[in-house]
Amino acid sequence: MNDLLLVPVIFLAVGGILILLWRFFLIASGLFLIGFISFLIFVEVYGIYLFFTESNLYVEDLAQNGLISFTGFYVIFNLFLLIFVFLKIISWKRRLKSS
Repeated sequence: MNDLLLVPVIFLAVGGILILLWRFFLIASGLFLIGFISFLIFVEVYGIYLFFTESNLYVEDLAQNGLISFTGFYVIFNLFLLIFVFLKIISWKRRLKSS
């Protein structure tokens, strides 16, 4: 008789643990996204600062390593970012005109 009463308690305990782990996962993923976005903002701001203060570093890095360097990645990433923002603005303007 006591064994039958333990089954729902075990299910409740396992369910509570799974709910708690799910909440921890949601919190951790949110913190990861906040950290990742903060990292991208820092890299962009610091990259712009270095471009205007130490532009010779960019030129030397590109001359030494080509497009596989950090500078090459930085330039290509920013170009894709600008193209994405430009296309998003165009799509918003088209959506506003049609409505």
